Amino acid sequence: MSASSDEIINALARQTQPDPSRRTINLLFAHCNNIQIDQILNQLRAARFAPRGESIQSLSELQNVLSRRTWDLLIMTWQETCSSPLTPQQTLELLRYQDRDLPILLLLPETHCQTQTDWLESGIQAAIPEHNSVLLLLTVQRLFDALSTRRALLQAQVQLSRLREYNLRLVEHASLAVCFVHNGLIRYANACFAHLFGYNSGEALHQHSLRQLMQPQYREDLDLILHESSHNGTRIQRTLTAERPDTTCFEANMSIEPAEYKEQMCLRIEAITNLETSTQAFRDKHPLSGLRNQSAFLEALNTLCQNAHLGGQDRSLLLLSLDHLEVIQAEVGTDGVELILRDISTILKRQVSRAHLLAHLDNNTFAILMHNADPDRAVKLGEALCHSISSHICKVQQTSIHTTVSIGVVMINDSTPPPEELLQRARMSAASLHHGNRPGNGVSLYQSEQALLPNIDTRMSKRLLNALKMDRFRLLYQPVVPLRLNTQAQYYEVLLRLISDSERALSPNAFIAQAVAPEVLIELDRWVITTALHKLSEAFGRGERVHLLINLSSPSLRSSELLNWLGETLCQSGVPAEYLVFQISESDAAVDLMEVRNFTHALQQLNCQVCLKHFGSSPNSNHVCRELDTRFIKLDGSYVHDLESHTLPLETLASMLEPLQAQHKLIIAPLVEKTRVISDLYSAGVHLIQGYYLQQPQEQMEYDFFKESRDG
Repeated sequence: MSASSDEIINALARQTQPDPSRRTINLLFAHCNNIQIDQILNQLRAARFAPRGESIQSLSELQNVLSRRTWDLLIMTWQETCSSPLTPQQTLELLRYQDRDLPILLLLPETHCQTQTDWLESGIQAAIPEHNSVLLLLTVQRLFDALSTRRALLQAQVQLSRLREYNLRLVEHASLAVCFVHNGLIRYANACFAHLFGYNSGEALHQHSLRQLMQPQYREDLDLILHESSHNGTRIQRTLTAERPDTTCFEANMSIEPAEYKEQMCLRIEAITNLETSTQAFRDKHPLSGLRNQSAFLEALNTLCQNAHLGGQDRSLLLLSLDHLEVIQAEVGTDGVELILRDISTILKRQVSRAHLLAHLDNNTFAILMHNADPDRAVKLGEALCHSISSHICKVQQTSIHTTVSIGVVMINDSTPPPEELLQRARMSAASLHHGNRPGNGVSLYQSEQALLPNIDTRMSKRLLNALKMDRFRLLYQPVVPLRLNTQAQYYEVLLRLISDSERALSPNAFIAQAVAPEVLIELDRWVITTALHKLSEAFGRGERVHLLINLSSPSLRSSELLNWLGETLCQSGVPAEYLVFQISESDAAVDLMEVRNFTHALQQLNCQVCLKHFGSSPNSNHVCRELDTRFIKLDGSYVHDLESHTLPLETLASMLEPLQAQHKLIIAPLVEKTRVISDLYSAGVHLIQGYYLQQPQEQMEYDFFKESRDG
């Protein structure tokens, strides 16, 4: 086992894993200088955002940009002078006048930090010291998350309204007997409910007293049940004897829960007969273990989550995953695995109180819904089950099998996410017991953590250097394909990956940010260049003319030693320098534009080519482009995403690219995932495209660039 790469994976596994996709955030900057803007954009990019910004200086500019697109945050530097054409007060008034939800983050000089409370009282969402970069990042994240939640809530309210209308139509034609009751009177009953209780139609039961449908001795019980469900907001199931108008009686198994009918809070009541109840109970069982199946479990989990959101009804969820299923199946076969699962279900039935709900979800997963909210008790039960299962010997023909389980524990309370996400958290917690080649057989309690940008982590830096020495890094190649460029050249982007012994590939986004020492990043860049040159030399030996796009980190752009080393390495390789295209991030360049311009000029003197990537992510894009004068321009991936989601008009993108086309730049669009966006990119004037739709990164450069021309 390689200590280096797996230690890195272990360290990352102990943290909350970020979503692999970057979140696009559209920023407005008011009275911020260019350096300040680009530093903020750099911070956000390192924090897994895809930031895009625009600078404004006046109220008219603000009005203009607000009408063009949706923005996520306005960052404003406080200008003490009264002659400022755009003040926080003016901004607030305009946003209120337009009834627009756009958070304002005010950056204050140190001398004015004592006025933070006054600004917050005026309606500014946040006011922080302008030089506190860590607080700035935290505040941006929280404001953006809060805004995203508000937007999601608005969308959910619209969808909920449509869903209610759709559900009423389903209830009307359902084969399940359903009615809605308010203050004991039936407001609506579907045809099935009416027929079950001896009436010709649901209209005949309108405003009919529900208790009159029960035998007299059960009416008081019904009143108590209705009151309990309405008062506690819970779902209650009871069996009562109903009486039809013709005096015939039947056992009605009734499920009662709060619901809304035509914007009025009611109780939704479902009624089925004993025969239907027996059939449903059979359908809810897993055929192998006899425990609740996945469908019944999800229904119960959904109800518990809804009740928990009302407060005071917290619960615990334990998810048990059988360890090493593939190894066991290879040894004893499918029948042997089924025998083991039956044994585990028997242990669960014996050790878990009947007060808790047991379920068998799939081939190797069990679940327990505990009717208590004490994490310690849940973990203690999980540890006891781990011990019992690992101590049990299962006899499969002549083979004795020891099995273990990994248990993830999550709490269900008023902060609980949707059931699907709750289950995912439990699965992640159980899976974490296998990180770093751990064997499982344990309990892991899910705990959310706030992912922050740490200071330089010397241990992580050492681990990366150790991984480099132990040859744990690999290069992958993704084709950059001509779209409206007539060329015989082949282009690939070079992508770095860290590979563990289990062949898990980590992108640099997972382990490289501000946490790594600059000299380590430079060393990694040297390794990438050396390895890529070797690969390029092999391609030249086969007569292939391939251009490689190689990313450079921010520290490398300020390293004169790297330039000297690169010149010597190119001479030794014998590969023409023009086949190397070095990619420089726009936000990295904008922070120290003059130094990066000198670095770019030096690369061009070596006859290397340069690509400015993440173009369009800052208000200074055109200025940076002019200063660096690169041949290639790669758009920020958020533009492609917005084009796919129809939030960016094609005309807007085309007008943005017109100046680049006039300067004869070669424009690259990354992150192309869907075929429908390709025609739009062509119309906008993009020359080359790249993304998983064409080909995912691979270890070999095997894309057939000229297939279409041959087919034609």
